[in-house]
Amino acid sequence: MRASLPGETLDWLSPGGSVTLTSQGWPEGASREGTLLSILPNLEENGLQAQLLIAVDDPLALNQDGPALRLGDVLRVAFHTSAEEPLIALPSAALRPGEQVWWVDEDNRLQSTQGTLAYRGQEEVLIRSGLEPGQRVVTAGLAQPREGQEVRIRQRGDTPAQDEGAAQ
Repeated sequence: MRASLPGETLDWLSPGGSVTLTSQGWPEGASREGTLLSILPNLEENGLQAQLLIAVDDPLALNQDGPALRLGDVLRVAFHTSAEEPLIALPSAALRPGEQVWWVDEDNRLQSTQGTLAYRGQEEVLIRSGLEPGQRVVTAGLAQPREGQEVRIRQRGDTPAQDEGAAQ
């Protein structure tokens, strides 16, 4: 099968790497495994996307359990890579316009920093610099955040009625 990917992410991929395929049309939790065969030399005409060739053993699932790959299926491909640099993964919701990230210091006060992105996905971003491991990052929306503003941290299981206006 073929997949398209933004060209700037190619540095993390190499032929022989494994991939996981999922689809919204498949049962919950269903996936298939594949292997990145090659990165094709030409770019997709309508968007400068690199073309990748992925192999999947038994694509029709005749000899194994799992969903069959059919012509025209829309699949999500997760590449298993080993980044050579330290990166911090955050939910996409934590990134504000201008690559700004809000975090809470040891005194429960808001601080902001400019993050340098290594990757931006629909659900997750990878930060190259601007944050340190272990920092408490705000993932919930803040109405009018101000640097130094004191916040209450909402714990898992708290309801908004218990802790109105708290940061996560």
